[in-house]
Amino acid sequence: MPSPETVPTLLLVANLPAFLLMGFLDFFRPKIRLAIGDCSTRTLSQADSFPVNLSGRKSDGTKSPLCRIHHLDGDFSLEPLSTNVPLKLDGQTVARETPLKANRNYGLALDTHLIVIRITRRPDRLGDGFSEGNWDIAPRENPDDRETLPPSQLSAQRLSHHVKHTEDYLAFPTYGDTCFLLSDLVASLDPDTASQSQKPEPSPAQAPPNKAPLPPRPAPSSSHGMQPRPNSEAHACPYCWKPFAPGDALNIAVHESLTGDPILGSHVKLRFAAERFNSLGQALDSEGTPCPDLACPHCRGRLPPSFFAQPQHILSLVGAPSSGKSYYLSVLLRQLPEDLIRHYSANLQDGDPSGNAQLNEMKNRLFSATNPEDAFISKTDFEGVMYERLYRDGKLVPLPRPFVYYLQNLENPDQRASLVFYDNAGEHFKPGIALDDSPGALHVAASAGLLFLFDPSSSPPFRKLLRRKRDPQLRTDATDEQDTILSELGVRVKKMRALESHEKVDTPLAILVGKFDLWQSLLPPDTLHLPEDRPLTSEEIAQNSRHVRSLLAQLCPTIVANAESISSKVTYFPLSSLGHSPKEIAEGPLAGRLAPNPKRLNPVLPTTPVLWILSQQTPNPLEGTSHQA
Repeated sequence: MPSPETVPTLLLVANLPAFLLMGFLDFFRPKIRLAIGDCSTRTLSQADSFPVNLSGRKSDGTKSPLCRIHHLDGDFSLEPLSTNVPLKLDGQTVARETPLKANRNYGLALDTHLIVIRITRRPDRLGDGFSEGNWDIAPRENPDDRETLPPSQLSAQRLSHHVKHTEDYLAFPTYGDTCFLLSDLVASLDPDTASQSQKPEPSPAQAPPNKAPLPPRPAPSSSHGMQPRPNSEAHACPYCWKPFAPGDALNIAVHESLTGDPILGSHVKLRFAAERFNSLGQALDSEGTPCPDLACPHCRGRLPPSFFAQPQHILSLVGAPSSGKSYYLSVLLRQLPEDLIRHYSANLQDGDPSGNAQLNEMKNRLFSATNPEDAFISKTDFEGVMYERLYRDGKLVPLPRPFVYYLQNLENPDQRASLVFYDNAGEHFKPGIALDDSPGALHVAASAGLLFLFDPSSSPPFRKLLRRKRDPQLRTDATDEQDTILSELGVRVKKMRALESHEKVDTPLAILVGKFDLWQSLLPPDTLHLPEDRPLTSEEIAQNSRHVRSLLAQLCPTIVANAESISSKVTYFPLSSLGHSPKEIAEGPLAGRLAPNPKRLNPVLPTTPVLWILSQQTPNPLEGTSHQA
């Protein structure tokens, strides 16, 4: 109940005429501003009052007004001020004053300078996709048939070669309907025409406070006219891998009444853009409950805690369905924290306990089991935690689930990074599957390191040499598609990075020849360095790689050829997740299945490939520690 002192005020407000009451409430609402997004730099600015003049500077240094945006009695309009500079709004030439609507994005082309404008009370947001730096192009007669072009493909030469009649296409800087003519985008990327254009900019000495500060156009890159990448503060979502600025992240509601999201469905909490905050700076949902969790503005996936606090290193694990990825990932994430703290004075901490819960459960099951039945990890169990259905490019698709861990150098606490592990099902790399239907193929293109797990027990040449072994892994029928999966991995990574087939990525590629305990007899004794109490040195890693590569080149030359056609940094690793042959379960619901004996677990070099990949990063997150790979 309000205090006596507040009652007169409340009664007074309640009895105000409607028009006065609206004015009273407007006093507490954010004022309407003009948001301006520069499409070349993807930076935002704003004007706080109207009218807003956008001026340009001619080649001789003098300034010239280009257009003015008016606000009169609740209506907005755009007025051209120059007859010499072409002005287009959403691809249409504007020759006279044109009405504008609030809370709607417009694409404004001022000669060769492209900006997005929006009249809004939230000038810090221009919608999904603007901060990424990508452009979607589509025919004018079919604007929904869009093709996304990353920043690496944005040059006048490439676009003109890619599309013959650029005047018949539209270019979209966001996921919405804001558009420009593709011919205007090409002109904005051409260094010759751009250098002669009038660049919208403020005039600090003469401009009144309501002139909007437009950022100057940056000089074109010397690499084929490519424009700069998005703001360095942008982070790539660990689910959909699309970049966004921290300020664009959505909040996740906490109150029970706010279960249900209009895009993800009724089973998840509402995603929303916060407008209210408590004294700690935490967002509040519509029920006033603090909401500490954030979500990606694109796919709406929940972001790990402290997501924006350190750089990410994405590590992608690829292999055939029966190659043993589930056991390898479980063993790796059990032993890697121990090796890092013991030999590198670095701490690997679970960065997302709720997101990693099911993987941790499988890891704990393997290492706490007392019999093979308890240690068995089924393909269904593993793949059930590997994917999550989220929103991407207009539809719900299964996206690989990230397993996030935080790495901190204890000798230099300011040196830290996120390690984000993914598994990719081999089925996603079969030829003929479109990229839109193969989300894993999109994700490996953003990786800091690729790990391909090769299974010798599925390879006919290996099986032939090992046929005298009484190993249950060699009794099962196997279809070997590993060279096809590796080849298709290369095709898709290069396609996503806009590389020709003969070009190579510089992403480290680790070829893991698994089940070393099965095939180690194929090499002379003591050929490989296999220390049990320390990490391998870089020289030992290189020597092991040469021996393993030589064996693979004899037995599976297409694996070597495909690997070395993908990356300029390929290293081969001997590896065993279990250290022994699994046992065939004799009876019960798992009869006939192969499972490890938990009493004989003795992994061989499971962490070496990841330590090598980290050593190839710039900066090296382990640099300066007591031991370096």
